[in-house]
Amino acid sequence: MSAFVELLRKCNLDYSVSRKPFKIGSRSDDIILASFIDMTTKKLQLIACLDKPDSVTIWSTSLDERAFQLNARLLDIAELGETMTFLSDRINESDYTLAKAASANSNGQYEVSQVNVTFTHPKNKQSITLQLYEHVDESEKASFLSKVLLHVCKRNEQLAAEVKTQQARIKELSTKTQRAQARSNGSGNRSFNGNSSFDSNDSKGNKSQVPERLQMSLINPTLKRRKAATGVNYDDDNSD
Repeated sequence: MSAFVELLRKCNLDYSVSRKPFKIGSRSDDIILASFIDMTTKKLQLIACLDKPDSVTIWSTSLDERAFQLNARLLDIAELGETMTFLSDRINESDYTLAKAASANSNGQYEVSQVNVTFTHPKNKQSITLQLYEHVDESEKASFLSKVLLHVCKRNEQLAAEVKTQQARIKELSTKTQRAQARSNGSGNRSFNGNSSFDSNDSKGNKSQVPERLQMSLINPTLKRRKAATGVNYDDDNSD
């Protein structure tokens, strides 16, 4: 595998698929824009597919390493990989404009439609425009459609995997939050119940001590009360 193809893979240009409304005249239809690596030619294929009720239109163009170097200069970007990342991000985010134009083929015998796709850099506002030409051969259209369908399926698989990953993270965070709340509520209840039990025991102790105080002397609490005096008995002296 060449270094150029490997760089295309690292920048995710082999799985870039997006959909965007495409207005032709008074009618607006959805157009699918996809990119994939042609391992035979070692180039990047950019495909636009317009699916209408009565027909399917396919436009495409190919980009080799030299084309990427030219586009990098137009975008005022130094690194080739940065240019590829820019193109991948713009496709995945549907951040591009579409325009249809008529163009004659090389021998001038018939005209085929042309779609211009313009990508603008979000920072320096430099832009590039790629020309995609229509495929009129049915076998070529079928081949491109199968590739587009394959890439859509791959993209759906990637999105499904990303959704599962995010759902697992959300579930994990929710579980941690619930456990933290449970620990917080549990510590608060234990502190409140402890104070309540202390106050209850203290009040019980005070109540049990009250009767003991009532049985003691009010003047000298350490002594018990004496029996009341009965006076002097004179009956014994008179008997003498």
